[in-house]
Amino acid sequence: EERQEQQEVLHGVAKGIAEEASFIDKALRELDAHIIRTKAGSVYEIAERMNPAYVNSRAFRIMFLRGNRYDTKASANQMISFFEVKQQLFGNEKLAKDITIDDLDEDDREGLKAGFIQLAGQDTSNRQVVFGIPSARNFRNLQNELRGRFYITMEALRSEQTQLKGVVSIMYTIGAFKDRSKGVGFFEHRRLRLSLPIHITAIHFCLDDPNQFIVLKAGLAAANAKARARVKVHYGSHLECQYSLATYGVSVQTLPLTATYEVDMHRHLNWVDSCIRGNKTNVGAPASNTAVVTEPTVNDVLYMGGNMSNNAGNVQIRNLVAEWSQTYDSGSNKAKRLVVDELIDEIHRSGGRFLARVNGAESAWVVVPVEDVRLKITQMFRNRRRKVRGTRKKKN
Repeated sequence: EERQEQQEVLHGVAKGIAEEASFIDKALRELDAHIIRTKAGSVYEIAERMNPAYVNSRAFRIMFLRGNRYDTKASANQMISFFEVKQQLFGNEKLAKDITIDDLDEDDREGLKAGFIQLAGQDTSNRQVVFGIPSARNFRNLQNELRGRFYITMEALRSEQTQLKGVVSIMYTIGAFKDRSKGVGFFEHRRLRLSLPIHITAIHFCLDDPNQFIVLKAGLAAANAKARARVKVHYGSHLECQYSLATYGVSVQTLPLTATYEVDMHRHLNWVDSCIRGNKTNVGAPASNTAVVTEPTVNDVLYMGGNMSNNAGNVQIRNLVAEWSQTYDSGSNKAKRLVVDELIDEIHRSGGRFLARVNGAESAWVVVPVEDVRLKITQMFRNRRRKVRGTRKKKN
């Protein structure tokens, strides 16, 4: 049964977290209790004294709970580790604030642009795909690369959907994509990864080196069963590995690769550029729980500052509101909430997201937080009810 559950997680068909208000409140109380017992003398205390509003933010703490699937003790330990690693990377000055693109120096940004780690879209279960290209490692010193990885991970976590669904990690080392640095910084990267509240639901290794394959399989054999169940090793050519990934919901179109198996940097560099422009202009900059998107799909629901969009996703949500309006209007408050959540899930199942345009930007969008989406859909039901009542009055 446990193996079956892990296979469902690997394929992205496992049930999500049921975040009832009472469940979250209880978890937050337990988290606080664990932290109080372990924070004495830690960097966490320094951050808390500097900016208690940041450290004790409900959204910030829930992010760690989600990353550890509401294991409160693990969440508390990770929060302690998070601030220790953050201090080492950015110093005390930036310890108790969100790290922005402006906090990265020129060498950090060059390492980020190199594309060693990229946010490569979503799989068929709407999980964020994180694509690793070892051959793209290009940094002046290891700190530059670690700061870039910290930044890109925390940017991904601005999305509530990513916090809830987790990410799919792909390490692509076929042919010329092998790591030329011979694993420099392995332990530092591992420590950073373990300190960040991102839940990795599946890890895919794509390789064609028989020696690397043997070493990796031996390492997996020594791992516990739960860890092994989340890892898949794909051995073969580019084409063979990409077909194998597709069986796990990662389409070829998602991968930042050209038809001739070269790195396609277009999307990644656009994303970095959007982060720079979105942060520097400070106009409609993403809120702390959103993520920059540069290429909306036809299935996305687009909010354009009051202008109506005829994108397929917008048409779908309007049709769903019309279809469910009678059920919604006649239901209790709890039933109404369930209807709204069903509509959100339906958009996600069709591969869509809820995106709002960043003010003043043509190609920069942000993922709308779930609570804001609920309010928008609730307003759609109200508007429809008023429209129906108005039509009836005119007929009478």
